[in-house]
Amino acid sequence: MNIEEMKVELEKSVGTKLFGHCVRTMEEAVKLAKNYNVDVEKAKLAGLLHDCGKLWDKQTDNLKHAKVGAELAKKSYSIQDVDILNAIRYHTTGREAMSLLEKIIYIADKIEPNRNFAGVEEIRELAYNNINEAIIKSLISTISFVKQRNLELDSESLKTLNYLNKRR
Repeated sequence: MNIEEMKVELEKSVGTKLFGHCVRTMEEAVKLAKNYNVDVEKAKLAGLLHDCGKLWDKQTDNLKHAKVGAELAKKSYSIQDVDILNAIRYHTTGREAMSLLEKIIYIADKIEPNRNFAGVEEIRELAYNNINEAIIKSLISTISFVKQRNLELDSESLKTLNYLNKRR
């Protein structure tokens, strides 16, 4: 399946609004990949498919859609590349020792042009100069948001933050 076919299938499965977010994330991922000299095709595919699991199962919550998405990318979109699958799998929480592609997809999702939250401009700027600092800022913002709303925080996010903070 080529990328144009993937786009058609993805839009059918997730709807126009979420598909727009996926395309914007893909475009941001491509820019970041060029900036950090990472495989652009891998960034394009991972960025496009990062939320493919979001509406697949209405029971899937925001913390699980990334793992579902990685499995769906493998089964429904024939993605076999482990780097791409891991970038999809960890785009919501991050993980310790993320690859640069995983970092790119994580941050591209947070800074795509339609994102609008306090601090996003600073994170956008950092993303192109120091991706680790951008991820740290993003994680701090996400953790604060989750705590304020008494939502469930995935422990992987805290592990990621602690890991990156130790390497500053």
